Amino acid sequence: MIIRFGMLSILLIMLAGTAAAITASDKVALLQGTEADYTEGGYLDTDFDTNMMAEWWYLNGDTKLVADDGEERNLGFFVVLTHQEAPMIVAPDGTQLSYMLTFYGLYYDNDTAFFNKKDTYIPRVLLNDYVAIHTPYVDYTFPDGMKSYNGSHSQGYELNYTCEEMQMDLFFQTDADRTVDQADGPLRFVAYEHAYGNLTGSIVLDGKKYTVVQGEGYMDHMLSMTTTELTWPMEMHGWSWSEVTTDNYQTVFYGVRDIKGDYYDEYSYKHLILMDRYTGKVISEYFDDEIKIDENNWINEDQYNRMRPRSTRLSTSDLTVTMDADNVAVFNYITPIENGGFVDFMSFQKESASIQYNDTIEEGNAFWEYLVSDMGSLAQPEAVPTAVPLITAGVLGLFTILLLKRKQ
Repeated sequence: MIIRFGMLSILLIMLAGTAAAITASDKVALLQGTEADYTEGGYLDTDFDTNMMAEWWYLNGDTKLVADDGEERNLGFFVVLTHQEAPMIVAPDGTQLSYMLTFYGLYYDNDTAFFNKKDTYIPRVLLNDYVAIHTPYVDYTFPDGMKSYNGSHSQGYELNYTCEEMQMDLFFQTDADRTVDQADGPLRFVAYEHAYGNLTGSIVLDGKKYTVVQGEGYMDHMLSMTTTELTWPMEMHGWSWSEVTTDNYQTVFYGVRDIKGDYYDEYSYKHLILMDRYTGKVISEYFDDEIKIDENNWINEDQYNRMRPRSTRLSTSDLTVTMDADNVAVFNYITPIENGGFVDFMSFQKESASIQYNDTIEEGNAFWEYLVSDMGSLAQPEAVPTAVPLITAGVLGLFTILLLKRKQ
């Protein structure tokens, strides 16, 4: 059976001739002063004995912006750059492909949010021209040449990101300890986090350039994979992630819900980290039954046949974290594969999130994410409606390939 990609075939030819290879001098600059920390660079599906691997680098920020004319704006944002690898991702002529995806959310100071994404394929043999593999630094360039993220913990990270809505030229520097989340099930994943750092640089909004006069950031590098399903979201009901920052503290939480059991309440993986914001040192860590999760004020997102909590409270014997999700950007990841996608609700709370540690209560901001897979949405009273796939190279092409390969 032959899958015809139309413009994709032309795109592959263009990419083969215009790949922006990393020069030797660039590599030397990235390596200077770095430790041999190979959790920074990219990986392949073959590194983990899995039939599908998704890898992404995530950066968020809470920024105060000032233009040359004195105009001030506040902007919260996240930017994600990813690639996905699997033996089943092939072109009709048998060429092995890599799937490239980037997406972002913007949270404006009028309490509105905006989300967008872009995706494409490249031949697998060209992947090293866009993603540095097995290196002690990250160097990712999206194939359009307008979005890149590179650097290391010791040197800092540069984000250069141009799209229709904005242009970012940012530098992220962090002294925070690297923390790790990792599980073998229900979703097999690992995440390397640098929980706090400073953002500097500039952002162009509506054609106007602003300087970042105050900026806080968080970054992580995550890999998720599956050896049993067509897509990794099918392994779980979903996940919850949050990062809360106050004057003196920061917390990071990862929780994964099992596809079996009570669905929305079935957290089979829980990890909460409390850090000193200024030193970047871990104060305490909590796992599984040490953490109580209270999710309240549930909102029925009927258009997605899912629910999400508006309010979340995480508590341990000496720590309580609260946050609300009002300003939400939504990533609706549609696939032709039955129950193969997800909906990710991503929120930024500018103020009034709180951390209570022992007898001290502080308020600050929060980034929050609540993902429900298509499999997880089956816990809803009504069945998941059949989705009409979007005609895009990244979504339709990837999962059509996988589906047809499985049927052969």
